[in-house]
Parts: sequence; C-alpha cells; structure tokens
Amino acid sequence: MKRLLLLLLILSASLPTYSQMLFSENLTMTIDSTKNIQGTLLPVLDFKTEKKNVLTFKNTTNLNLLIKHRRVINLINKLEISTYGKKVTVSGGYVHSEFRYLLEQAFEVYPYIESQWADSRGMKYKVSTGVQSRYRLINSDHCLMFAALGAFFEFEKWEYPEPTAGTFAYSRSLKSHFSISFRHQLGEHWELTTTAIHQGKPDNSFFKKARFGGAVDLKYNITPTIGLRGAYRLIYDTAPIVPVRKDYESIEAGIAISF
Repeated sequence: MKRLLLLLLILSASLPTYSQMLFSENLTMTIDSTKNIQGTLLPVLDFKTEKKNVLTFKNTTNLNLLIKHRRVINLINKLEISTYGKKVTVSGGYVHSEFRYLLEQAFEVYPYIESQWADSRGMKYKVSTGVQSRYRLINSDHCLMFAALGAFFEFEKWEYPEPTAGTFAYSRSLKSHFSISFRHQLGEHWELTTTAIHQGKPDNSFFKKARFGGAVDLKYNITPTIGLRGAYRLIYDTAPIVPVRKDYESIEAGIAISF
C-alpha cells in the first residue's frame, strides 16, 4: 500500500491532460437507482520549482442527476488553475453535459454538448454537440462492456506555434464517433476501465484523416467512497489543422471521492 501511494504521488506531477477527446466513457458511472444525485470528485495538486514557484490545482467533477429512474443528466467539468509566482491563470479545462435517456436496461441514447480549452497546446477553444447511443454488450457482477455510436459537429480554434504565433486556424466539421469500453472489477478493491475511440468524417477521409484515442483508468478503492485513481490517455490525430505533434499522451493520478 505504501508503494502504491508513493507511485501515485510521483505521477501527480503529470503532463497536461487537455486535448481533443474527453474520454467521457471512462467517467460514465453505473446508475444507482436509489440515489437521485451521485458523483465523483478527482482533485490533483502539483507543485514545481522553476524560475518561479508553480502551483497547479486540477479538479474533475462528475455529477449524475437521476430523473424518474429512466433519465439522467450527466455533468462533467474539469478545471486547471495555475499560479506562476503571483500570476494566476486558468490554463485548461472542459465542460461536458449529456442527457441520458434509458430506452431499456441495456440501451440508452444521449444528446450532448461540450466545450474545451487548452492554451498550453495551442487549442484556444473547441465546441461540439451531437447525439450518441450506448449499448451494453456484457453486464456481469465483475465485467461491463459497452459500445457507443454517434455523430457530432465540432468547431475548433487553434493558434499556430512559433514563429507564426498570433495566427489562428479554424475548423468546422461533422464527424462520426465509435467507441468500445470495458470495465472489470479486479478483486475487492481494484477497478480497471479501458476505452478505444475512432472519430472521422463520413467521406473518403474516414480512416486517412481520422482521430484515434485510447484510455486506461486504474482505481484502488480504500473505502466505498474514497479511492486512488491513475489515468493514461493517448490521442493520435492523423491530420491536425496546425503543425503540432500528431500523438498526444498524458498520465495523471490522484484521489477519487465518491458520493
């Protein structure tokens, strides 16, 4: 247990976690019909000594509101606040909202809208909205697998890197979304969640200019309401609209509080 805590503290000095995918499937909670409100908090505190002291606080809030046992409003918000000396900035974050309608026990549809910003990577903002469906393929005491299929419209504003900083690129596109997620309860305390995503335009660039993503979350439940969570994200954009790296990775860890 001590080694696990030490590893998570080391990983808490993590890479930025904002990009073009939110991996909301990894944050999708199992609906508890006995609770009208349920959610999680994932706070992370990071301190660095550079030219000036840098203190970064990140928090992800995931909230479910259950309406008449068959409808759920899901709100996910992430905010990163950094201090560089005496300067305080909001360096990144996102807001995601979806209305989950349970058509039957294993099938649901949900319209959603989300907004992201990531100055550290050059993405000034991204706004997207669409409709997705989610179907549970496996549902046992220890395993859960579901597939999601949908379509969405996105608008992005990016800033070109040096030496042409201050110049912006814009993108408007209609895309499809397909993902497979798997959640496995490993014994009494451990929980593993993985997701693979494909996003592409419905034309001849469906695979050639697609966006791929993968996510792995590992959680250790200390108590039913408090745990430790580590997350890995990988995104590969085959055709970014500005000259940035096509691959993007992040690692993050911290405390998970459920209610």
